[in-house]
Amino acid sequence: MPFDINSLSPVEALLSPVRHSTHPWLTWYSQSGERVELSGRVFDNWVAKSANLLHEEFDLAPGDIVATDMPGHWKSAALALACWHLGAELRSVAPGTNPGKVSLFITSSAQTLNVDGSVEVLVVPLPSLAMSYEGELPVGATDYASEVRAYADSFFPSPIDVAATALSSESGQQSFTELFVPSGAEGTTLLTTEWPIERVLPALVGLWANGTSVVLVEDGVSITDRLISGERVVHRLEQKL
Repeated sequence: MPFDINSLSPVEALLSPVRHSTHPWLTWYSQSGERVELSGRVFDNWVAKSANLLHEEFDLAPGDIVATDMPGHWKSAALALACWHLGAELRSVAPGTNPGKVSLFITSSAQTLNVDGSVEVLVVPLPSLAMSYEGELPVGATDYASEVRAYADSFFPSPIDVAATALSSESGQQSFTELFVPSGAEGTTLLTTEWPIERVLPALVGLWANGTSVVLVEDGVSITDRLISGERVVHRLEQKL
């Protein structure tokens, strides 16, 4: 079924076709040696749990702004879609940057935190199997890993304004209509986090809207012939291999 942003809320339109799929949707390789394969069903569950956490814990709603200094990662992708499920704007900022007046700040490194006491903080440990954040949390901050698993696997979105801003950074902004556009060729595509997150996220959304599974590789990981053949990669950064 062709992707249609107007048929449902954008994230729902993206994920509903793969909600029950057991085929790889996003495969993650990290410098620590992780290989994490998320099927459409599993990734949808993570997005739903994250959206329920953001809604119930932080009252996130359309028009709210969520700032993040997270790198490209499968968790940052799931949290981005969770924010967009709720109609919130995701603002990418550099580590150590004060994002200004925002509803929530999401970070994977509490040491780089630069927000005032009025901003709520969600700290996300990057190891995929982490059950909690290792280290000292800022006062009042919420540990994503220790909280998210308690939330429901399903999320029931309300309609949002697709003309509103979905993603912003120093390089510009994109509305939901501009962001949720199918792009790229068919066939498993490899991306690396050498790209900043404000480029990684649109690339992921465009490929997924096109029905394409993605292999996301952390910058610094050696992309070997064995990796390419093992994951059946057909394209790399929009280029045919």
